[in-house]
Amino acid sequence: MRALLVTSAIVAASVGWAGPVQAAPVVKTKTVAFGTLKSQRMDIYATPAKNKKKRPALLLIHGGYWWGGDKSHWKSFAKDLAARGYVVFSTNYRLSQQAVWPAQRDDVEGAVKYIRKRSAKMGVNPKRIIAMGTSAGGQLASMLAVHGTGGTRVRAVVALSPVNSPMEGYEAGGQENADYYTRRLRQAVVQLLGCTPVFQDPDCWPLVTDATPDEHVTPGDAPTLIVHSAKEFVPAEQSQALRAEMRAEGVPVTLRELPGDRHGAEILKNKKNYNQVLKWIAKWAK
Repeated sequence: MRALLVTSAIVAASVGWAGPVQAAPVVKTKTVAFGTLKSQRMDIYATPAKNKKKRPALLLIHGGYWWGGDKSHWKSFAKDLAARGYVVFSTNYRLSQQAVWPAQRDDVEGAVKYIRKRSAKMGVNPKRIIAMGTSAGGQLASMLAVHGTGGTRVRAVVALSPVNSPMEGYEAGGQENADYYTRRLRQAVVQLLGCTPVFQDPDCWPLVTDATPDEHVTPGDAPTLIVHSAKEFVPAEQSQALRAEMRAEGVPVTLRELPGDRHGAEILKNKKNYNQVLKWIAKWAK
């Protein structure tokens, strides 16, 4: 196990946006495998247990258009969250150049299964696992909330700038005024699905449907907080259908649209935004 000593002052300096935690905890980290592939790995961040009480867990899912990114992108946040008393898991998953959809969903579900199966050994409360993802990882976090029996898998979900409508992302990227990031998202959707969602390819439509979280909503799914910025390239419209379906099924859901153009984890670099997310996580971690 690779150990890092992290004082509250170091945590505050590394993240920059959140106030220091009251204690000066030792945060230990290690990497574990939840599958046989190199991409099926998670980093675990935790402070030594003070008692036998099981702690809530946070599963962090990186973004990167499903074709890039890495679990290490969450490192600063993971340290801070662990210092606040959570057992934090930052996971990788198969990227779209390695495998097409639904491999990515299979992997994050596999990560949750790993945590639940070993929860007693790791001091985790299996009924208090909260997932948080950004952008493409936000779509995967949304999937954890609603795919199958989402509410029995995770306690709650935070999705930051989630691509909750891959079809809308594909169509927006084809507009004449589309910016670089939106055009790139269009390409990413095609690579994720392994096909182009056009009328001429009817075999692609089941994959589009399966990759859209609102198509999976049922009663008993996990409560979800969704956050978008007003001027980012993954707008709040991406999540409106999901909010409507969850409300119709009686699933607690909040969709927030913040001013500015921050995307994904950048949203958390605003102290007010970060503290609001922390408050929401703490509510469901009780």
